[in-house]
Amino acid sequence: MAANPWQRPTSKNWHALFALLPFLRPRLWLLILYAIALLLSAAGTLVLPQGARYLLDPGFDNARVLFLASLALLLLGIFTTAARAAREALATWIGQKVVADLRERVFAHAVHLPALFYEKFRTGEVISRLSSDVTILRFGLAGVLGGALQHGLTLIGSLIMMLVTAPILVLPVVIVVPPLVWVNLRSGRLQRKYSRLEQDYLADLSSHTEESINAIRTVQALTRENATKDTYRAGIQGVLQQVRARIKVQAGASLLSGFLIFLLLAGMLYLGGWQILHHRGSIGGLTAFLIYAMFATSALSSLGSLWGQLGRLLGAVERLLALLEQEPEESPAQRATESPVTASPSAASLRFVQVYFSYPSRSDIATLENIDLTIEAGEHLALVGASGAGKSTFFDLLLHHYAPTRGQILLDGQDISQMRVHDLRQQIAIVPQHPAIFSLSVADNILLAKPGAPASALQAAMRAARVDEFVERLPEGMHTHVGEKGITLSGGQRQRIAIARALLRNPRILILDEATSALDAENERLIQEALAELIRGRTTLVAAHRLATIRDADRIVVLEAGRITAIGDHANLLHNSAVYRHFASLQSLDERPLSKIATS
Repeated sequence: MAANPWQRPTSKNWHALFALLPFLRPRLWLLILYAIALLLSAAGTLVLPQGARYLLDPGFDNARVLFLASLALLLLGIFTTAARAAREALATWIGQKVVADLRERVFAHAVHLPALFYEKFRTGEVISRLSSDVTILRFGLAGVLGGALQHGLTLIGSLIMMLVTAPILVLPVVIVVPPLVWVNLRSGRLQRKYSRLEQDYLADLSSHTEESINAIRTVQALTRENATKDTYRAGIQGVLQQVRARIKVQAGASLLSGFLIFLLLAGMLYLGGWQILHHRGSIGGLTAFLIYAMFATSALSSLGSLWGQLGRLLGAVERLLALLEQEPEESPAQRATESPVTASPSAASLRFVQVYFSYPSRSDIATLENIDLTIEAGEHLALVGASGAGKSTFFDLLLHHYAPTRGQILLDGQDISQMRVHDLRQQIAIVPQHPAIFSLSVADNILLAKPGAPASALQAAMRAARVDEFVERLPEGMHTHVGEKGITLSGGQRQRIAIARALLRNPRILILDEATSALDAENERLIQEALAELIRGRTTLVAAHRLATIRDADRIVVLEAGRITAIGDHANLLHNSAVYRHFASLQSLDERPLSKIATS
């Protein structure tokens, strides 16, 4: 089982329940109704044995009295059943509402977590929390917490009524209950431990499943099906091992509890019978006492079982809280603050002021070092460098996925760290090498960039990005669903959808991150035509391995191991930069530059 570096410390597990209080407060009136139904159902249950006592002890001398007494017991039973049904319905509804709010809260928090979080931790862990852990919580709130309240109240009420009915018969309870409680506490602690381990194994399985299915073609191409199945089987065995251990503890506790409970009943029956023989008690009193004793032992046994299940509930709450405790990019208060920045419709200027950056996981290695660069509004700037030179990191810092270790990044003279992340990113569009396509229609995928955009703007973006050329051939046009991750589309078609998104967004800053490096010549020609439309009037930053894609940039920045080693245009760098000259010598430069395409 993989280590889980963001598991909450188990010493805090009892505090996890208090974290649910904010989700319960909005349902105060429902909770009050639940408490009333709980008390009424418990009261009705506890009155029934007294009814039996008064029926048995005095006896009956006519049928009318018997009928009325039986009718009273029937009405009491109906009342108790109705109260119990209301209690269970309210408990289930409150639990479902709390879980719905918590699920929404966890997901909302997850989408605001920084890129660093998702680089350190597997997305399968997050999915596990939103699926299996929330499911455990959904059943646990009503079943475990609601059941604990119900059985706890029944136990206390039964013990009180036992004292009232026949105090001497409580002696076996005093002797047997302490070891019974110890057995339940001990088994609950062990079950909680095994439940927590089981949930961790399930989270690993979820991660493995997601990775394997997402990369199924790679798994099959590498003939790793059997190895993948073996890993999954090992995870299943890990889950079963914890389940087996938990069942053993549960079975042992049930065996000991059952023995102690029957010992208790036998002791009470003996004492009660002895009192009747010596005319110190009544059959009705003994019957009522034994019914209360059965209520109490049943409640105690149920509480013991719930104590074990409480471990699963606490484990699920702990793991959800562990996710909620991760620091988001911005606090909710910051996200709600009105930004003082008013975005201009014109292109933006950028300035990197002595920027240094190292990834937290390898802080001793500088990914970017002393980046000092001014980018004029509307400038077309290209970044060139080998893989790992820092091009993508440069863009990540601009998008504020990470903050510089040192230095500043200014947009129109303002430090982007002082801007709301939402406001910053609204001014930027990125066309990556592998765009994310969702299981939506073509139109809805494009509208992600600007929900609610008018149909005319959508159509214009599709035409400019050459999306209309392939949409016409789809069964339902732009309303055709493209499958998970756009599996029904080609690489070039997915790329054109990404460009249409950027056009619809109408950004001040455009980032092209290896946007054409994985395409064939025909698709690259179509994409370059679409990009030529996109870069007009915008500050454009381009990263590419193909020099033909960026040779017509206003300036080209050469990056080596995170440092800027040369800046200039294509002709200048061919003479002054050995690195750029080396790249140029490896590639054919007869492609048409974007500027010529745009003017043709």
